Amino acid sequence: MKNLSKTRVMFVARICLSLMIGTLIVAEPCAAFASVPEFNDAKPALTSDQRVSQALLRLSFGVRPGDFDSVKKIGVARYIEQQLDPDLIDDAALDKRLAKLPTLGLSNPTIAELYNPPKPPPTPTPSPTPAKSNAAADAPKMDAASPIMNSATMTAAASPSPTPAVKPSPTPVPRNPGMVVTELQRAKLLRAVYSERQLYEVVVDFWENHFSIFANKDADRLLLTGFDRDSIRPFALGRFRDLLGATGHSPAMLFYLDNWQSSVLREYPATKDKPARKSGGINENYARELMELHTLGVDGGYTQKDVQEVARCFTGWTIRKPNDEGIFYYNPVQHDNGEKIVLGTRIAAGGGIGDAEKVLDILAKHPSTARFIATKLARRFIGDDPPKAVIDRAAQVFLRTDGSIRETLKSIIESPEFTSPAAYQAKVRSPFEFVAASLRATAAETDANRPILDWIARMGQPIYGHLTPDGYPDRSSEWLSNNDLLARFNFAVAFVTNKINGTKIDTRKLFGDTQKTDARLVVDAMAKLILMNQISTHTRNALDKAAADGAKPPAMPSPVTLITNAGVVKPNAPNLAALAAASNKDTDNKVAELLALTLGAPEFQRK
Repeated sequence: MKNLSKTRVMFVARICLSLMIGTLIVAEPCAAFASVPEFNDAKPALTSDQRVSQALLRLSFGVRPGDFDSVKKIGVARYIEQQLDPDLIDDAALDKRLAKLPTLGLSNPTIAELYNPPKPPPTPTPSPTPAKSNAAADAPKMDAASPIMNSATMTAAASPSPTPAVKPSPTPVPRNPGMVVTELQRAKLLRAVYSERQLYEVVVDFWENHFSIFANKDADRLLLTGFDRDSIRPFALGRFRDLLGATGHSPAMLFYLDNWQSSVLREYPATKDKPARKSGGINENYARELMELHTLGVDGGYTQKDVQEVARCFTGWTIRKPNDEGIFYYNPVQHDNGEKIVLGTRIAAGGGIGDAEKVLDILAKHPSTARFIATKLARRFIGDDPPKAVIDRAAQVFLRTDGSIRETLKSIIESPEFTSPAAYQAKVRSPFEFVAASLRATAAETDANRPILDWIARMGQPIYGHLTPDGYPDRSSEWLSNNDLLARFNFAVAFVTNKINGTKIDTRKLFGDTQKTDARLVVDAMAKLILMNQISTHTRNALDKAAADGAKPPAMPSPVTLITNAGVVKPNAPNLAALAAASNKDTDNKVAELLALTLGAPEFQRK
């Protein structure tokens, strides 16, 4: 903290002390989050207010001021019904924000043309040096002290000079290719914070993590925008088979998992001019992850032989010029047209591109896929270890509805387990969810640009930045180390003090006249607005202790007299303005301190 001002150091130290007093940060951080009941515990049913909270916390990226009252008014069932039909929800306000990100609507070839750095031109072969001409020797000279030619050179200037060689047009400076990924990251955060279609965005986030792609793998920096727009969003609540097919055809996925280079191995005998050689080779990366991570699961019943057969089926699924066009195409020359057997099903020889489509059909309808997808959805929406009954019902719905994601999800969030005491606040927000929830809870304005994106990365979850295809973990224990919680605390301090460029909150607008009267009233307002009145004794004590230290803002002096060390004087207008500014600053600092404590509380970290 050596670069912080003394005031800032004191502010941070006061919050740290309050957090430790309230045991919000402890030696074993999981202890603050451990009071989550088991699903087999007999606990009182959730209250009606808790049911509203549960729906908002799980089906959105966080609760905005006014959301609780709105959902309570229409009822949880109606809210779920609305969110499951996002096409009927007006999102025009979000669209205006996204319109400022031009790369979102560009095709892969256009992105490559505009943002892919051009290859350097070949070095030209030098031409013979021509003999010097008299005209060149007599060219006019410039006066060192003036850009105007000397009068002595005017006559020489009037004589004809040699025609200069035509210089090639300079290569246009390419646009920053990093902007493509940055704008996609910005869009993801803007959607999480400002979209009215909250459940849809939560589900899109779920699928993009399920079909995870690392953005910084060469051409994927240019291809990932199309993956989000064309492969995930149109199918996020549709049929799983359609979603699986869209991701399988995605140039971004084919490049990330190397299938675009997978080709049947061809052997060429030696000739008089050339030795024997081999061309091509099958890559099993996509086939393996398709079954292990995308469909059946690691225990789904497939073998290494199945991986090899699936890889053969997908030969020829490739990309036309990944860095220049980035378009999917099927190359029959690369395809293995022999017979294959996948999970006991025979795929006849000569099937061409249809071989892989049959594989996707088999996988999408497989009972192991139904169970694997049901388990992951239940873990996301109910708890880290969801009850078997929920998984069984969801898997049955998946199979009965031909893989309807909407119906499968509906069976989970309308189940009694979803609103059970064991599921309430049983999950911990990931860093991305924590930032989005903080912005929503405080009605913050953000451009979602690099400063706040870098904070998310600093907390361990760079957007589209998971190196391996298994995606970020969805278990609370993965986000609860001391370093994780300290990083969240540091973010909260920077956020509430408006130290993140491009992101701003206005606590006066948020809390109104409350913050001008008594800090304890601010605590009451935060408990209601930020925590929806679900606040533990530990958290309340920590906030009350912080509020008690200077609970009332300094009183303003009388407009007639001002007592100073030099006596009683009548203040002038500038004096009063300075005093008012100082008083407002003290009040703002106190509110910021309390707000940082609230965002750092376990009740806010949970969802």
